Amino acid sequence: MLRNVGKALRIISDDNKEKIAIIIDEPTVSQYFQLANLEKMKKALMQIGTIRIGKVITDKRLTEEESALINAVGFQEEIVGSDVDIHVTLNLLNLLHSKSTDIIGVATTDPNLFPVFSRIKKEKKLLIITYKNNITPAIESIADYILELDYFV
Repeated sequence: MLRNVGKALRIISDDNKEKIAIIIDEPTVSQYFQLANLEKMKKALMQIGTIRIGKVITDKRLTEEESALINAVGFQEEIVGSDVDIHVTLNLLNLLHSKSTDIIGVATTDPNLFPVFSRIKKEKKLLIITYKNNITPAIESIADYILELDYFV
């Protein structure tokens, strides 16, 4: 499920938990992951910190039920015309300068985002949320935390 790469997962009191920002690349993870599992994902992430920012970026129109699920968990939805990966990248890079986040997380299966991961790693902790078969040695070497989506399927 959730594993800390390179060091043991620390248990921290609520006051000292790290602040997490999550960007979900919905088109790449939606093949198996259902938005109904966002609550389970949020609970898993609470082991390492408090989610301060959560955004689901998609290129399709969401149903009222999907929007309600996203909002009920405290996430925002962003519907873009095309090129979701560009919008994911811009959102991730904007979070680099945010003082309200310690860990930047991205849920994706897009290997083209690796240069963005490298940039994030220079300034913040990096959380990768993806499927087990997408975890490469390169992802393992750069990520501070990996959350496997297979756990929620």
